[in-house]
Amino acid sequence: MLLFVQWICCLALPFVGGLADSSANVIDIPKPVAVTTPGKNVDSPAIWLAPKPEESLVLLTEKGGGAVMVFKADAKATFVKRFGKMKRPNGVAILQNVALGSVKKDLAFVTDRDGNTVYVYSIPDFELVGEVAKGLKQPMGITLYHRKSDNAVFAYIVSKLAKDDEKVIRYRIAEQGGRITGAREANFGKELLTNQETVVADAERELVYVADENRHEVKVYDLNGKLVTTFGNGHFSAQVEGIALTGCGKSGFIIVTDQQSVTEFEVFDRATFKHLGTVKTNLRVTDGVALTEKALPDFPSGLFVAHSDPDNTGGRHAEFYHLDQLLAGAGVKLAEQSGKCSQ
Repeated sequence: MLLFVQWICCLALPFVGGLADSSANVIDIPKPVAVTTPGKNVDSPAIWLAPKPEESLVLLTEKGGGAVMVFKADAKATFVKRFGKMKRPNGVAILQNVALGSVKKDLAFVTDRDGNTVYVYSIPDFELVGEVAKGLKQPMGITLYHRKSDNAVFAYIVSKLAKDDEKVIRYRIAEQGGRITGAREANFGKELLTNQETVVADAERELVYVADENRHEVKVYDLNGKLVTTFGNGHFSAQVEGIALTGCGKSGFIIVTDQQSVTEFEVFDRATFKHLGTVKTNLRVTDGVALTEKALPDFPSGLFVAHSDPDNTGGRHAEFYHLDQLLAGAGVKLAEQSGKCSQ
């Protein structure tokens, strides 16, 4: 994986009896509210929304520590604990408010790249309650899709060095004897280059987004793996990494990581995939990102979490941002959306 920079948007202003106020043309670089305790090569965050908002948590995979770090979703990023004993945990996805048979708790699905398995933990006690995709070679990113019509749950997993049409694998998630399991149902992705890390399901639009890292674009598939379109080409300078969604239905934004030495986020319209703007940051070589639009005590406009690697060690920490301030860096506002998602 792969200077302090400030972005000044330059406009030609008329000279009117003196110097123009250039401060009106400056879009501030978003500043983090909190920075997490350093970890050993951290990678991907996920946000769990507790019944009591003040008890919500941020999970962060720690590849070098073989565990998942847990923080309070507060203005101090208060460290809570570590859980799991894995070889190299990479991706994490959370299933909330969905009962799977006798398992009534929320669940965290964690890919273990070097363990060739996806481990499933209950939340908030973080007990191991199952395994999915056991034997799948080098699982990296993971996303979950809940089909409300029949309560079916599916996991889409990208495998690091898979070839041909096996780069994205879909599993149907189920409960058997009180344990979570998964049955492989489909695979796709022949259009992708190898070495994918990010996959995100858009439940409202029934689409799956895959970061085609080295082509510097995002592939869009339907839920069955048919390629629908591609977007972002020409807007990324480095590998395409983490993806996060805001809004519902036909409105909202797609935030995509451009993994430069100093990270930028490209913001796209969720319905049209039109490029809307770029967020300049002081983050370094960002991998995973996560967000929620739900109001939290210290983040009333929502929370955005991003990995950062300031030491060039793979990943030292994650940073917490106000979601509206992050988007303002691209010149867009949450108010431009109509509707909020359940996440």
